[in-house]
Amino acid sequence: MEGRAVIVPQSLAATAMAPIEGADPRAVVVAGLALCAVAAALLRRTVRPIARSAGRAVRDRLGPHLPPWLRRRARQSANRLDAGAARSALVTAVAAGIGWAAAGTLGLTAPVTAAISAVLSVQLSSHASLREGAQRLIGMLAGIALTVVVWRLFGLSLVSIAVIAGCGLAVGRLLRLGDGAVAVPATSLGILVVGGTVTETFVGQRVEATGLGIVVGVILSPLVGGMTLQERARHVLEHLSHEIAGLLAVLGAGARDGYDRAQAEQWLARSRELSEDLDDAVEAVRDLVQQARWSLTTSVSQVAPLRETLHALEHGVHQVNSVARSMFDAAARPDAAAVPEQIGQVLDVAAEAFAAHAALVADPGADAAADAGHLDHLVERLRETRRRTMRTVRSEVDDTGVLVLTGSIITDVDRMAGSLERSAPALAIGVATVPKPEPVIPAVSEVLPVVREIWERRRVKTRLRAEHRRRPRLTTPGRAPRR
Repeated sequence: MEGRAVIVPQSLAATAMAPIEGADPRAVVVAGLALCAVAAALLRRTVRPIARSAGRAVRDRLGPHLPPWLRRRARQSANRLDAGAARSALVTAVAAGIGWAAAGTLGLTAPVTAAISAVLSVQLSSHASLREGAQRLIGMLAGIALTVVVWRLFGLSLVSIAVIAGCGLAVGRLLRLGDGAVAVPATSLGILVVGGTVTETFVGQRVEATGLGIVVGVILSPLVGGMTLQERARHVLEHLSHEIAGLLAVLGAGARDGYDRAQAEQWLARSRELSEDLDDAVEAVRDLVQQARWSLTTSVSQVAPLRETLHALEHGVHQVNSVARSMFDAAARPDAAAVPEQIGQVLDVAAEAFAAHAALVADPGADAAADAGHLDHLVERLRETRRRTMRTVRSEVDDTGVLVLTGSIITDVDRMAGSLERSAPALAIGVATVPKPEPVIPAVSEVLPVVREIWERRRVKTRLRAEHRRRPRLTTPGRAPRR
């Protein structure tokens, strides 16, 4: 049965690779993976935008001419379809097939290992795929080493199983493999199932197949998310700022036109749901920071502004939650002070400021000076509206409770303005959720100017040295020139 299980994958791989019979298998695999990398880059950067634009053009042209029931059915199908899940399933299936075919081409006895490794290596980005794959590969090697040591000391017994399970997890923790620490005991126990057939060839082929699957996952992972880590970070930060702006606009309309307890409950629940969007933003920026620490294409200077933006929006989430809580308390208790309608103007301007901030974050190619100037104008307008509203409330209202409530909301709005213009003293305190990026490997954008400068200096030195050689040398009368 074992021989048959090995012969079937090899026969399938031989059939698939029949046109390239006679070529070096490693050269064929390298060329195939390079072709996959080029195809993935073209799909993500060229084909996907063109296909999206063509789809929108077809929908806009044919939509008005379709019957209403068909348009309604198509809209319902589009809402139910999870594009991310479908894209992830398709990419994972392709990765498994490529891993299997590549392992079969190399003549590995267990191409299914490469397919499994490729499936597990498919992540939202190439950096995440490489990190997870490296942890899994290190865990497998540690598990193999642990199995060899325990087998020689205790043999196959109850003691060896217990030692492998306990020590395997401990070794994984010591190696800082994170969730991949469980791969150490899992690999060790899996090798025990194979028994005496564990040889150097067996181990080498398993390691080679796992590494091959990791490479396939790294190549295809950019197709899963549909965007780079930097694009994803900008998208989630823009979404978070837009959600804050929308909630502030609703709160402003409620303060201006009046609201009841049911509406205040909905607003408070919505403000607390912003923490989920904040968690997504923290995760996206953390992934980008980790990539920038080792990436050759993403510079640390590109990550720092997004990290600061996350810090400002984190404060904004807390402040809008405080405003929603204050308005809820005003409606929940009959004897509580009412929110003055003048607060609505302040919250409306704050909503406009966060909406402008969202537009500034979403478009990396926008005119930074013009957009930042527009945001600064809105922040200054927010401060002026806050001062004018506070004077109006003090002159028209004698209720101490209303003044205290107004002062509380105005303080939160003032902190929002400080967060948007990055002048709040609290922003100087570091963010514990996202580590500061360390420029371990400089990005290409940072290396190229230095390389260019060094090259220009060498060219100048070479030219000066050549000109110096061509100059006629002065000789003393009666003496022959030096040779």
